Amino acid sequence: MVKELFEKAGLFEYAPCSKTLGFELLELDIKAGTTKVKFAGKSEFANPMGTIQGGFLAAMLDDTIGMLCMVKMGGRAIVSTIDLNVQYLRPIHCKKSENDVTVSAKITSTGKNIMFAEAELYDSRNKIAARATSSLAISKIKQGEE
Repeated sequence: MVKELFEKAGLFEYAPCSKTLGFELLELDIKAGTTKVKFAGKSEFANPMGTIQGGFLAAMLDDTIGMLCMVKMGGRAIVSTIDLNVQYLRPIHCKKSENDVTVSAKITSTGKNIMFAEAELYDSRNKIAARATSSLAISKIKQGEE
């Protein structure tokens, strides 16, 4: 079922950036506009303090929201992030082994030209570490255009 939803949205496989982040789809409910994704909190993402650098966390939030909105459009349009507001609530410490990071996202509103979504990012102990709100531009795909 997920494979068909991805293909309909024009997403035939995970993007290279998603693979780098360790993207693993856990849940996807298109009707409800929700998803849950797991990422690998790789030690390579650590800053000098030994925590995952905020840019990687923002990328995980954005990747989850973007995928959800693209799949929700079902191939009728593409979406592009125009605003991502991230609040960092607690650090995620990197150890020699990878720490799983989980992101839950939901679409909060869809207009004619803009979608709105929000997401929460949790550490391996299921404690919220960051949250984001996002606005995404909807670009309709014209007939015969791919």
